[in-house]
Amino acid sequence: MTRTVILVGRWAVKVPTLRGMTTADARGRLAGVCRGILANQAEHIWHDYGPWAGRVAPVRRSLLLGLVQVYPRCEPLADGDRGPLPRLDPCPGDVKPDNYGRIEGRGRVVRVDYDMT
Repeated sequence: MTRTVILVGRWAVKVPTLRGMTTADARGRLAGVCRGILANQAEHIWHDYGPWAGRVAPVRRSLLLGLVQVYPRCEPLADGDRGPLPRLDPCPGDVKPDNYGRIEGRGRVVRVDYDMT
């Protein structure tokens, strides 16, 4: 896990994790923060990629070079409500139902985790 998601009203805010990626010491924590920033930057680049438009949660704000990223809040999919999941090409990997959600108010299913780092 490279990022922490904080839900605030209508918004989901992704920030780099403060947990260690490889170890729990300062080096591991720094690695986690750096990977989280790179993941946020990658999603900022890919969110408006033409073939993915409408299939991924759009980045509404990217602040401090990717340290903080803001998305519209998505609701998790119910177990019986999986249906067809949006396909992305190129595929960012890690295709699992937890990486998808329904954008509030629109009902559209989108990919919420599409880091390509």
